[in-house]
Parts: sequence; structure tokens; C-alpha cells
Amino acid sequence: QDQPWLNHVLAQICNARAAIRDIASANGLTALPSATNFVALDCGSDGVFAKRVLDGLIDQGIFVRMPFATPQNRCIRISCGPQADLDAFAAALPAAIQSAQSAK
Repeated sequence: QDQPWLNHVLAQICNARAAIRDIASANGLTALPSATNFVALDCGSDGVFAKRVLDGLIDQGIFVRMPFATPQNRCIRISCGPQADLDAFAAALPAAIQSAQSAK
């Protein structure tokens, strides 16, 4: 019943989704449309590559998820969160992608 708080939280989620889309775009990934508190990022290859990106993020202390059913397994799932968490994700993603590409 607390509509002002609900609107505040919804605005934060909307802003986080936009930030995640921007981070994805800056790193050559495609953000899938989302109306939830997370965004799926298409890693542009197969599930093996997406898993390597996921592992590279986890190695840097960034926890993300990944669907394991084809064809969604080519994506990683990024939850909306505070700006500090999104900044950490943005800093870690380029190295995770580079590591995944060099493992091919």
C-alpha cells in the first residue's frame, strides 16, 4: 500500500535495467528486452562461450546466473542492483569476455 516506496523501487529497477543495457552495448553484447528485475545478455555465441563469460565474472567476484537450456544458454542473467554493484559488473565484464574469447 506504500505507493511512493513502490514507485521509488520501480524507478531504481528501471534505471538499473538501462545501465545493464548500456554496459552490454559497450561490450558488444545484446541485452534482451526485460520487464523484470534482471536482464538477460546474449553473449553472441553458444552456451559454452556464455559459460566462459560467466566463469570469468565469477572469478572476479561477480555473481551472475545463466540459463542452461538451449537456446537461452547463450545468455547470462544480470540482476538489477545498486550502482556500486553495476559499476563492479561493468569493470569486470571486459576481462571476462576477453578471457572467454582467448579460450576458444
